[in-house]
Amino acid sequence: MTDDQDAAGIRPVPGDKRPRPAPPPSERDTNDASSRDDDEAGLWSPLPPGKPRPAPPPGSNPERPWRYVPRQAPGELRRIPDLIRDSLSLIGRRWRPFGEFVLIGVAGYLVAFVMLFLGLNALFNGQFFSKISELTDPTGGTVVDYEAWLESFDVTPTTTAIVLLFAFGFACCLGFLVQEIAVTRMAFDDVRGRPINFGETLMAAIRRMPKIFGLSVLLGLVMALVGCGLSVLLLWAAPVLGVLWLLAYLVAFVVFFPLLVVYFVMAYVEPRIPSPRRWWRLIRGRKAAIWGRVMLLGFAANLVGFGLTAGLGALPLPALYGDLFINAAVFPLIFVLGAVFHLLIYVDLIAGEQSADPQVEVEPLG
Repeated sequence: MTDDQDAAGIRPVPGDKRPRPAPPPSERDTNDASSRDDDEAGLWSPLPPGKPRPAPPPGSNPERPWRYVPRQAPGELRRIPDLIRDSLSLIGRRWRPFGEFVLIGVAGYLVAFVMLFLGLNALFNGQFFSKISELTDPTGGTVVDYEAWLESFDVTPTTTAIVLLFAFGFACCLGFLVQEIAVTRMAFDDVRGRPINFGETLMAAIRRMPKIFGLSVLLGLVMALVGCGLSVLLLWAAPVLGVLWLLAYLVAFVVFFPLLVVYFVMAYVEPRIPSPRRWWRLIRGRKAAIWGRVMLLGFAANLVGFGLTAGLGALPLPALYGDLFINAAVFPLIFVLGAVFHLLIYVDLIAGEQSADPQVEVEPLG
């Protein structure tokens, strides 16, 4: 019995299961999750002690009390500390399926590096593995004269070598691409309160992967032609204009490339590949805030990643094999953090859309 019922003189009667009158709306707990819109911008955070426990959000652990706390107005990007905390909180809730997706990315990475080693061995006329073993002697010392060591290779660009090196890049890209799409989609389902299904999310990521891969290749070709191709042409015709164009292109790349992460998140979770016009409309007025958050995460992630790489570099392994182990263990985890971080930026952006857009909804799984 609540204090409101006691003040009103309501006493429980044994065996009486009739519903008790609820307190007036003005006296109800404003933190009650049932009175809030699940699609409102915000997140589920721990309930302070002494507060009544509302129903947990869909997909959360029912043993942990949560309440829905909006942190910003619709369309406003959450503060950087909140963005980092919410990303880590989501990863903590879904660490098991995210870890399984990471293993898929690592598997693709390892397969790719097997192709790389075989391709390099074919490229260097079967000398690659023997030359690598020369870098580390039984006492742990390394060859000092790297220039002479590199010049000792006999390069033979065979068809097998070229195919294996191309397959290396292709397999490495596909493994991490499937991982990133799957993690982003599962994080989006978690934020929207949808049921989580590992198999369906993985299959949806695999189905979407060819379109994303084609989009990435097309965008890379356009950027290469506009940037490098046109720069080379101008450098040949008018060197001064070529240098100015190359500098302008580098500046534009640094400014606009971080904004493209929002476009790719849209391509991951929306039913169709979004149009550039819709992407531009979505980020309009918040480009500087998006750019700062993406660049900050990129700088911090690379700092942590290379710091861990330097720490793990002390392992008693030959240099190349040590780098393989480090990259397979460290960078897939950084990709997970980046995928969730960018997804939450997208969630904040779509919360500001005034009308319901069918493209905002993730495509049906299965």
